[in-house]
Amino acid sequence: MDSKFCHKAWAESFNGISFPLLADFHPKGEVAAAYGLWLADKGITDRATILVGKDGKVLWAESVGPGGARQPGELFTRASELKQ
Repeated sequence: MDSKFCHKAWAESFNGISFPLLADFHPKGEVAAAYGLWLADKGITDRATILVGKDGKVLWAESVGPGGARQPGELFTRASELKQ
C-alpha cells in the first residue's frame, strides 16, 4: 500500500528496476483486498510482494506478515527468471 513515491525511492535504492510497481494507495487497500492481504481490523495490509505476469496470473508471492522483512534478492531472482 505504499505510495508511488515510496515505490520510486525503493526502486532507485536498487539502481532502478525493470518491471512496473503497483501502488495500492488509493482507494486504500483495494488491490490488497482482492488478493486477500487487507487486514481490515488493523486498517493495513499484510506485508507481501506479488509478481503478476502480463497475462494477469500470479507468478510468485511472498507474505511475511505485518512488520516482517522481505528478501529483495529473492524478488529480483524470480523476476529475472520470468524474463527467460
